[in-house]
Amino acid sequence: MTTRLPSTGAPERVAAAPSTTCRSDEVVVIHRLFRRLFAEAPSLVRGVAPDDTAHARRVAKHLHAVIALLHVHHRTEDEFFWDVMTDRAPACGLHVELMRRQHGAVSDRLDVADALVDRWAYRADARTAVRIATALEEIDRMLVEHLVDEEREAFPVLDAILSDAEWDHIHKHAQRHKPPMPIFVLLGLMIDSVPEADRAAWIANELPAPIRFAYRTVGRRQYERAIGRIRSNDRGALGGAGAAGLEPAMA
Repeated sequence: MTTRLPSTGAPERVAAAPSTTCRSDEVVVIHRLFRRLFAEAPSLVRGVAPDDTAHARRVAKHLHAVIALLHVHHRTEDEFFWDVMTDRAPACGLHVELMRRQHGAVSDRLDVADALVDRWAYRADARTAVRIATALEEIDRMLVEHLVDEEREAFPVLDAILSDAEWDHIHKHAQRHKPPMPIFVLLGLMIDSVPEADRAAWIANELPAPIRFAYRTVGRRQYERAIGRIRSNDRGALGGAGAAGLEPAMA
């Protein structure tokens, strides 16, 4: 359990503080995705019957992609967030150290889980499945704690010290990474991670019209097929909100 740090409030000194909007809200959308993916991951493993290697390989491919996605996300934050916080908001040094420490701990657990998934994919043995599910539950617990800390302690400071141009640069850098899963599958997972009450507005505001059209006509079916192939017999896992109520929003 991480010891809670006292809130620093506003930084004592903010170097070259720009006028900016709350661009960290864009990262919160990604955090919602990770919260959902890791909360549901243990049930996907438990939904694979022992010796069902075909199903295990499909779930393993999905888990490898989810783990890779979080690694890339954390590396981007490590590259663009913590040094600039140290330089421009030195009063937040304890929070920066907490973020770095949490990233390192999550990364170590991800590597352990990834190796277990690799071993299990072609064996689908019950013993390894239990170890994977337990490891994923631990990652989920750590990640939930970390994301709360990051959104509360780091994001208000980052919104104060990063300019819109710097946020745009970070966004473009992140886009250069090839997603570890098909783009429409990733988009479908992201759409399903947005609260249903906010989903139509998010789609209308965040997705250009050509992307909305492509997802409605091609992408959603690709997403639903992919999720159907990894879903356990319990249809609650990675539930089908991707198809529900999206026709008006995607128009």
